[in-house]
Amino acid sequence: MSQPFKKTRALVCCFVASEICCQVHQGICTVESSYCILEANDVEPLVRILEEGDLGACEASLDALLTLIDNERLQNGCKVLDKVNAIPPIIKLWSSTKLQEKALGALERIFRLAETKQSYALLAQMPVVDITQRGNSGMKSMAAKVLAQLNVLGEQSSYF
Repeated sequence: MSQPFKKTRALVCCFVASEICCQVHQGICTVESSYCILEANDVEPLVRILEEGDLGACEASLDALLTLIDNERLQNGCKVLDKVNAIPPIIKLWSSTKLQEKALGALERIFRLAETKQSYALLAQMPVVDITQRGNSGMKSMAAKVLAQLNVLGEQSSYF
């Protein structure tokens, strides 16, 4: 929802400070018109909510944070999540089936990037293995895909 940043020579050379362009949305974001959670400084409070345990609040917070890693925003969004230490709380969101599903979906996206996979693979491995052993069939399949990304399971595993 941010306004695309138009790069003109005069603007880039003379007037534009790098802070105006949102590092995730690659446009001009505001709190009023596009409600960018980065511009509003809401990322860290949303991460703290993930650690509080209220299921409804955790789900809403996770939904908001996941907007940072949609499609083409994945790399820049993962950098933001890593910077504010949001990935460990996402890995630990196993208190409900719905949160498990959303967290596994987030991890599948996050682990597409080699640098985040390298940083968080060990932390994620055991909780995700636990889901493959105790979760319902849909969760087992999702967890197995994440484990395959982490090179824990082969692509031909019976979990798929």
